[in-house]
Amino acid sequence: MLDRAFELAEKVSIGITGEKIYNSKPLANLILTWQVRKGAVQQYLEEQKWLKRAGFFRLDDIYGPSIVDETIDSILVTDWTKANAEKINKVRTEHGMRTLRIIVDPLVRGDDGEVVTSERIRMGEIDREGKKYRLKVKSQKLKVLLLPEYLRQELRKPLGRVFYGSVGQLSAIAKQVIETIRSKKPIVTMVISVGDIITESLLQLDFDPNVKIIDLRSRRKQISNFQFPYLAGRQAVSDEFSRSKFQIKKVDSGQARMTQFRGELATPESISLLNDPGTINIKTALELKKSFNKYLKNQEKQLLVVRGEEDLLALSSILFAPLGAVVLYGQMDLGVVMVEVTEEKKWEVREILKRFI
Repeated sequence: MLDRAFELAEKVSIGITGEKIYNSKPLANLILTWQVRKGAVQQYLEEQKWLKRAGFFRLDDIYGPSIVDETIDSILVTDWTKANAEKINKVRTEHGMRTLRIIVDPLVRGDDGEVVTSERIRMGEIDREGKKYRLKVKSQKLKVLLLPEYLRQELRKPLGRVFYGSVGQLSAIAKQVIETIRSKKPIVTMVISVGDIITESLLQLDFDPNVKIIDLRSRRKQISNFQFPYLAGRQAVSDEFSRSKFQIKKVDSGQARMTQFRGELATPESISLLNDPGTINIKTALELKKSFNKYLKNQEKQLLVVRGEEDLLALSSILFAPLGAVVLYGQMDLGVVMVEVTEEKKWEVREILKRFI
């Protein structure tokens, strides 16, 4: 839009939005300050040798100076903001000013056909080039990604910061993790725990991750003392859980392990997710993505119980999580790994997943 504006006009007034406009947007805490964004635009204009032809104003509503500045004769908008330009012209007419020529610039669309927006980038849906983060299977019949044998050793390398310690030190490790998350600025947008032991360790310290992904197993051995809320808080997936199906039994809703979830519900859908060891099931990975969006939309914490093994779902969690999220998973014989979701980390994981078969 900047290129188009300077192609059309000798002088260009550029509105940069203030907090009043963007505060209600999803993940608004990730939006850079007005001064930083202005500096980025100035740098671009300087590179193009356009800076001397530009003026800047803070945009705290849809009007800015357009309803008082008679030197402005045109306004550049998109289909999404054309209606605002028409409102501006209505006010100018009421004030006895000439109407602005409305120029509509086409919206840029990504490889999924949807409009590229900074909001979608923050939400972790697309990268800056408009490429959607997706899982591509080589065989539509399988509908799973298979971890090749040669890649197993490479994936033993932690994807983020490691909090070292043995199983017996889990409480201390979890405490360090919690303190680190709470110290992050800006505030972490979402905490995702992948794995039963790390999830339980956090809950025991009264820290409830926003999205919890478990399989009721640790190192492929069944966990017998773990109970998770199911339906109206009166039933739980019990130690009768099996890989082929769930056995549901009535339990007392006052049991300690259940109260740690604060009445959180596991829906029938969230306990029908399949993910065999050494694979990423596409359907299950997409359910994770839905759960992230549900949390962001309603701030309702999500619990997903996987039949099989949840380990590799840490990768799809990083791929689909919003920017600013934290993904926690256990690393055998090391401790707990904390991955801060950034654009660079998403690109790294996407390259890893391209090597699955």
